[in-house]
Amino acid sequence: MRFLIALFFGFCFLSVSYIAVADNKPIILKAAAKKKASHYLNLRWISFKQLKNSLPKLPITVGFDVDDTVFFSSPGFFYRENNIDGPKNSNKYGKTVKAQRRSKQFWKDMNFSFDQFSIPKKIAYKLIGLHKKRGDKIYFITARPPSKKERLSLILAKHFKVPLKKLLYFSNRKTKAPIIKKLNVKIFYGDADSDITSAKEAGVRAIRILRSPLSTYKKKLSLGKFKEEILQNSAL
Repeated sequence: MRFLIALFFGFCFLSVSYIAVADNKPIILKAAAKKKASHYLNLRWISFKQLKNSLPKLPITVGFDVDDTVFFSSPGFFYRENNIDGPKNSNKYGKTVKAQRRSKQFWKDMNFSFDQFSIPKKIAYKLIGLHKKRGDKIYFITARPPSKKERLSLILAKHFKVPLKKLLYFSNRKTKAPIIKKLNVKIFYGDADSDITSAKEAGVRAIRILRSPLSTYKKKLSLGKFKEEILQNSAL
C-alpha cells in the first residue's frame, strides 16, 4: 500500500507537468493522422460550448464511463501489473498479465480500495456540473467486473456531489448497451471504442472523451471511426 501511495503522488506530479492538448488537437492524434485513414480526415470535434448549446431544453438522462472518462484511475491498474507484494516478491495477482487482469482479488481491491487513489478529471467536474445544473439524471456505467463490496459508488458520489442511490452499474466486460437502454440514457460519454459502440448499439448519442496520454491503458483507439463526436480539451 505504501508503494501505491508513492505511485499516486508520482502520477500527480506528472499530471501537473504535462500539457495534454495543443490547439484543440491532442498529441495522440498526430501519429494517427499520418496513417491517412479515411475516418481521421473528418473528425467530428465538438467544443464544450457547442455541446452545451446542443442539449435539449428539458432534462434528460446521461451516462458516463468511469476509467479514463471521469477518473484517471491508472494508479490502481499500474499497481496490478507491477506490485511485488506476493510470495518472494512476486505479483500478488498472478504470474502473467492475463492472470492479473482476471484476478477476482484485484477487482475486489480496485472497487473497494484503490479508487481512493484515482484522480477525478477536470472535464468530468465540468460536464457533470453542467448536467446537474440542468437537472439531468446522471449514471455511471463501468465495464469492470462487479464486487460484492464496493466503494466506487461512494467515491463517485463524494467527488461529484451526486445522489448515491442507484448511481453505478457494472457491465462485467460486456456491452453496456442493455444498461444504457434500461436507464433510458440519451447521451453516453466514454473514452474507449467499446463505450462508443455500446452507445451506438443502444441508439443514443455518443461523445468521446479523450484519454490521458499518461494512462496505463494502451489499447489502440479508433478515433472517429464510428462517426462519434469528440469533445475538445477533454484529456485532463
